Amino acid sequence: MNPENLSPFGHKLLDRRGFMRNTAFSLGGLGLAQLLGAEAEDDPLNFTGKSPIRPEIDPDNPYVRRPSHFEAQAKKVLVIYCPGAVSHVDTFDYKPDLYKFHGQKPPGIPAVTFEGPTGNIAKPFWDFKPRGECGKMISDLLPNLGSHADEFCFIHSLHTQTSAHPQGENFMNTGFTMEGFPSFGAWV
Repeated sequence: MNPENLSPFGHKLLDRRGFMRNTAFSLGGLGLAQLLGAEAEDDPLNFTGKSPIRPEIDPDNPYVRRPSHFEAQAKKVLVIYCPGAVSHVDTFDYKPDLYKFHGQKPPGIPAVTFEGPTGNIAKPFWDFKPRGECGKMISDLLPNLGSHADEFCFIHSLHTQTSAHPQGENFMNTGFTMEGFPSFGAWV
């Protein structure tokens, strides 16, 4: 440890990140105290001390559906998740740089990785065109689906740091690379 970060007694001094972490924990504790205090004020004689946030979990059936914290806004959710389906860069995910760097090695990536030699960048096999009033770029592979572009919700903001497909699939659906967590479809 850097001696500049130690007090004269050898204790670690509080740095900016530690200060922010301690502040967040303190504010979280104040918020929790407020929530628990509000429940106790409602019925102080029958206060159980149980959290108003965490639902009751039946140990005999822990995966049974529990009541929601809030009334659901969505009435129907259709999640189309197709592992092993056609590539996103050939259908809905227009990336103009793929045309620009077609046939070249990807920059910043070793020529050989644990998976073997790194291949060249390849452009999509189909051309993209703006579809619908929104102008969403959809490939010619899906012309009929492209005519309904204004009725879809496209989410392109999900990213993961893993290149392994099984862990990446878990992360995209649950926010965790490990198995055993509820998917976003279960939460909606």
